[in-house]
Amino acid sequence: MHLVALLRRPEDPAAAAQVLIEAAGVTPAEAKMRLAPEPPALLARLPEGSAQSVVEALRAAGLLALALDEAVPRDPERTVGRSLAFGPGALTVTPRAGPPLEMGWDQVTVILRAASAVRTTTDVTTTSSKFSPAMAIASGGLKLKAKVEETTRTTQSDSEQAIYLYGAGGEAAVLRERALDFSCLGKALQPVRLANLTTLVRMLRERARQAAYDERLIRLGTRPLPFVLAGETRLATGSVSTARMNTAAGVDVLAEVLRRAYEGGLLP
Repeated sequence: MHLVALLRRPEDPAAAAQVLIEAAGVTPAEAKMRLAPEPPALLARLPEGSAQSVVEALRAAGLLALALDEAVPRDPERTVGRSLAFGPGALTVTPRAGPPLEMGWDQVTVILRAASAVRTTTDVTTTSSKFSPAMAIASGGLKLKAKVEETTRTTQSDSEQAIYLYGAGGEAAVLRERALDFSCLGKALQPVRLANLTTLVRMLRERARQAAYDERLIRLGTRPLPFVLAGETRLATGSVSTARMNTAAGVDVLAEVLRRAYEGGLLP
């Protein structure tokens, strides 16, 4: 299956919704909902031929869109950096296991800064007995209390940032905030990982000036996406139920959308 992604917010949302309704066969409510988020936004999940037809209809109406296979590259298909080496002509990304990846500075095409989130929701149900006037009246005073169940919900959210790097030869690497050794920063090394990531982005952009840079996924990567499984798991033990949702899979999809858009000249 293929995903249809919108790259730029439409100037006339109502007209855009009508095009999407006619091209993709969605309802007016669905069209409005799909067009509402900040782009890049996913509009539909369709067979390849149908997805391309929707993209053609959207572009004919002046809307910037593209289609891509939903099986986007994940960590097994790219280099997940453990350490970096800044050379005069190239960056070397070394993973925890496997061969290093060398990417010439003049070959870097896209640099993306992104964030993903893990949200954990815990429901705890407790049972207690409380005085019940209705029970007392119904039982003639023999039963004064009724069992009452109460559920308390707590939600925790934890986010992590990353840098996605793409090369002209198809090279792809991801540098995760918690997996990367920042000693490559030398004297610029700071005690806070997020500050080190900001410094690293600056150093990469200084050396690969021709590369497109986008940091929208810091905001957009922490939201769940339609048509993309959010890595949700559920566990129930006695009176405690826990649900865990990870947006990392959605970030990979949006990163691939942006890579194709920049490398294909659809975005400046």
